[in-house]
Formats: sequence, C-alpha cells, structure tokens
Amino acid sequence: MASIFKQQYTAKDKNGDKIKKKSKFWYIDYKSVDGIRKRVKGYKDKGATMQLAAKLEREVELAEVGIIDKYAKHRKKALLEHLKEFRQSLLDKGNTAKHSDLTYKRAKSIIEACKFVFTPDLNASKVQSFLAQKRKVKINIRTSNHYLRTIKQFCAWLVADGRMGENPLAYLGSLNPKTDIRLKRRALTPEEMKTLINYTMKSGLNKLLTGKERTMLYILAANTGFRVRELTSLTWQSFDFDDKAPTITVEASYSKHRREDVLPLRQDVASLFREWKEARKETDKRPVFNSSGSVKWAAMLKRDLKAAGIDCKDEAGRVVDFHALRHTYITNLIKGGASPKVAQALARHSNITLTMDVYTHLTAYDERKGLSALPDIPIGDKNDSEQNCEVQIKTGTDNMPVRIDKSLTHQLTKTPYFDSDQPASFGIKSGVDNSNIQTQGNDCKAIQNNTLGNDKAPLSLVVNRAKQRISGISKNTTEQIQQPQRAKRT
Repeated sequence: MASIFKQQYTAKDKNGDKIKKKSKFWYIDYKSVDGIRKRVKGYKDKGATMQLAAKLEREVELAEVGIIDKYAKHRKKALLEHLKEFRQSLLDKGNTAKHSDLTYKRAKSIIEACKFVFTPDLNASKVQSFLAQKRKVKINIRTSNHYLRTIKQFCAWLVADGRMGENPLAYLGSLNPKTDIRLKRRALTPEEMKTLINYTMKSGLNKLLTGKERTMLYILAANTGFRVRELTSLTWQSFDFDDKAPTITVEASYSKHRREDVLPLRQDVASLFREWKEARKETDKRPVFNSSGSVKWAAMLKRDLKAAGIDCKDEAGRVVDFHALRHTYITNLIKGGASPKVAQALARHSNITLTMDVYTHLTAYDERKGLSALPDIPIGDKNDSEQNCEVQIKTGTDNMPVRIDKSLTHQLTKTPYFDSDQPASFGIKSGVDNSNIQTQGNDCKAIQNNTLGNDKAPLSLVVNRAKQRISGISKNTTEQIQQPQRAKRT
C-alpha cells in the first residue's frame, strides 16, 4: 500500500531558535515489484500526488502478474553502457584495476563480435560459435573458458542487479582444457639446474641483469615457486633472515589470490641472500631485482639456457620457460617426500588437483623408485627356509621316496611317536612275517632307517630340549630289538 507524506526537517527561525518544518512537496513511499521500499518525489498538490501513488501501485500489481515489463527501462539501454557499470561494480567490490579491465575487455570483444546491442540480443548459440571460431585461429581451450566465464559473469550481474529477468548463457559449460594443451611445460632436472647456475655465475650482462643477479633470481624462483609478478615486487624488507626460521613475504597486492603470503625459506638460501645483501650494502626498501619494464625475464632465461647447452624443448614437445621454474619447485617438493597437502600449501594452490596434475612432473624412474616403499614379501628369510626344509626331511613329508629296512619294520609299535597316542600308519601287523609284503598306494609309508630315533634326526618334531631324552629312548629300543634276534640265531 502506497502512502504519501511531507518530509520534516529542522531549521532556524529569525531569532536563531530551532524549529521543525515540512517540505513543500509531497513524497510517495511504496514497495516495488522487487520487494524494495522506494521513495518518490510527488507534487505540491496532495491530490495529484495521490494519483501518482495510485499509478505506481497499479504498475507494481500489473508487473507482478506479467502484464507490464519491469525490465523495459533496462532493455532500452545500450549493452555497452551496462558493461561499463559492471566494470565499476567490480572496482567497488575491491577487484584490482588490472582484473576489472581484463574482464571488461574480454566481455566487450564478445559483445562487439556477436553484434549484441541490447540485453534481448544476448544469445548463447552466437557466443558458442564465436568462441569455437576463435579457438581454431588464436586461443586454446583454457583461454576460451576464461572468455566464457567473463560473459556469463556479466549476464549473472545483470540478473542480480534487476536489469534482466534470466541469464540466457547459464546453460553454456566450460570445455575440458586437458584435451587441448598447446604449451606443455617440464621441470628442470637437478643436473640441468646446476649447469644453468654454473653458467650464469660466470656470464656477463643479459637483459640488464648481471650474471650474479640472474643466478640469485633463478635460485630464488626454483626454491620458492614465485611467479614473475611476485618476484618483481620483492624488496629486501620482504626477507626475514631469522636464524631458526627464515621467511619471505609477498604482499597481497602482488599475490595472485589477493592475500599476503608468508613462506618458509631454506636456511642455505636465506644465508646466500643475506650475504648478497651485505655485499651490496642494500637498504630494506630497495628492490631485490631489476624489475624494469624493458626486462623480459622469459627471453632472458631462454638465452641463458641455450648458452648453457640446455634444450628449451624436449622430444615430447615440453618447453622450459620462466614459469617452468615454478614447476621445478613443486616437482622437487613431491620427489623429496613432501606430502601432497604440504606441496599444495607451499605452492599456494586452492585445488590440490592443480598441484599434482599440472605442476608435478614425474618420470618412470620416479614411479619405479616409489615401489621401494612397499613392504617386503612375507615368505621368510633364508634361514627360515632352510630350517623348514630340514624339518620336512626329518618327518618324511617332503614327498621324496626313501628305502625301507624290512628287518626292523615288523618290530615297530602301533604308535610311531614315543609320546603320542596316534596309531601307526605303516600297514604292518605284529607277529607276522611282512618281508614279502609290497607297499601299495598310501597303505605303507616308507621311512629311512636313520629316522628310528638317533641323535641326528629324531622321528617326530621335537624341540632341542628333548633331544637327549629321544636319544636315550632310541638306544633302549635298539637293544630290545637286537636281543631277540641273537637268541633266535643261537
């Protein structure tokens, strides 16, 4: 329900006293179709203001049922004008001018190429076709996805700001960038890194940087993973040369994810830079490296690699550029035993997939080396194997044929083990001449005559402390067997 009123304000009279006054114009307070309370200036005449309030209220009711287009005003506004206001909103949210300008530039290129003039002209098929043509000529899938995200972000802002009813590009999805990697980087090996450093230490100027400066630059890049923009922002104040825990800091305005990064620094790297600072007698506010706009570090590194005899591109087509030093840093972390989570934190990646799939480069040797972490096969050592073999021979369970001493087998007892109640399994009957019996199948198990209870190989599985006991019983048994034989001969 709309209401009309006159605004009150405080003023001073002729005597200087404060008095309350009412405005000459009437004002209208009503709720728009978006549910937002709005205040509109009316007329001096109350009746005319009431008619305007009724008209506004009626328009809201018609818009709610779809009879009146609530976006009519925005439809008449040029799309590029909306885009300028979108860029300003990015700046107001705290985005950098560089990011806001890049977003504006990409969205503008799509709008102009597709000939979109007003918001109703936005069309998903035209955007998709434009990006497909652009991929064939100039850009890869990853860059194409950046363009798509930009125009979709602009359309989403139009909806959120009440300038458009729905996002016509919402259903467009990104493509898989892994299917079109046009620039594959590789990490430098420790030997290649050593060769590069040895060369730059002895070389002269290259892109306004001395050999010593380039050496320190490459060492720091390969031991921190810093990007070019982050390295150029470093001053000597960025270093904390603490003896126990040295660190290096990147300011939020130069960090890719817009926050201050404090990273640990190796002791030997910290000592190297502390000595370099003292030798140069630098102040804390001085930049560490020459970051002049004319210095192209990628071209500088390429020239140094070529002079050092290191191939910038291998047989697989993978290249080494300045950003490859960041790949080298992360790869060495993983190869050195750092857990994936620690590597992600040191690389300052929001997604561990980026750390492991894009920046980590392992070889077949690294994969084979990883197998050494597996436990040994649990088959026992050599001594255990030999001992088991001896036990099998002693017990006659090694599946090897042995001879029978038939003169002794008929004297065997029903229990082959002196301390066991298990019946004998030799198939021999007591008091019967068994000399002509032939063994068949498993009815008879032959044993060696040296397994009847001597000191070297006892019949049963016994421990060492029972050997003497077995030996004594074996001697008595032998005497008992021999006495009836002598009596029979006599």
